[in-house]
Amino acid sequence: MWFIIRFLRLSARLCLLLSAYLAYLSQLPALLFGCNAFASRMSSVFSRQLLKSLGIKVIIKSDFDWFRSSNGFVHIYNHENPLDVFIIQGYLGLPSITTAGSHLGRVLPFFDRCAINAGHILLDHMDPASRRSSFSRSFEKMATRGQIIIAPNGSLVTSIYQRASRSPQVLARKFSTFIAPWVFVYGDLKMTGKDFYSPALILLKRLTAPSVAITCSLRKEDLNAIPVSTPKELFEPAIINFYGSRKG
Repeated sequence: MWFIIRFLRLSARLCLLLSAYLAYLSQLPALLFGCNAFASRMSSVFSRQLLKSLGIKVIIKSDFDWFRSSNGFVHIYNHENPLDVFIIQGYLGLPSITTAGSHLGRVLPFFDRCAINAGHILLDHMDPASRRSSFSRSFEKMATRGQIIIAPNGSLVTSIYQRASRSPQVLARKFSTFIAPWVFVYGDLKMTGKDFYSPALILLKRLTAPSVAITCSLRKEDLNAIPVSTPKELFEPAIINFYGSRKG
């Protein structure tokens, strides 16, 4: 019985994975013919289907309509898993600064082009010039889109419980808005830090693993949890303390 359940689970997820990949590939001719909006929508479809194929249910919880805010927000989150980029693209629909291009490009052709079209800013956290460029482009993104989401820890290499950038504060001050801190709570994904930069290993582990949920929460009361007016030397500790208090 256990074998049959595992086989049926794998078969269903492989079908979802195929549909996800077809949705992804549909972006390429769309971009070639200038159908950028359609390509962006298919990027969202791909992200949702991919997560479903990995047995991951994404739950979005918020007690206010943050997406329709007239002032926009500078969103932040506790980036602790490489699948976050697909949650942001498939469910939050926000432009982001991401380092995903450095490893997803190995399995997804033209990933950089597709990600940029979907509104994301690609970052090489090891390259100072790339860090400066991505920060400059985040101002442009806020000016055109009104919202952006940033991982204050920069990448999975450094934990948000150890380090946080002041970039969200600078952006929020410039555009006179609030910092909106999302809290991502991960179920047991059966992944280790060694898997994080290997898409093939993540795929192999998750295709047959039990279903799990990732909950992404944003509460209205937390818009004042990390005040933009916080003195710059206290801003990093404020982020670390906030996420430390919500850990687990």
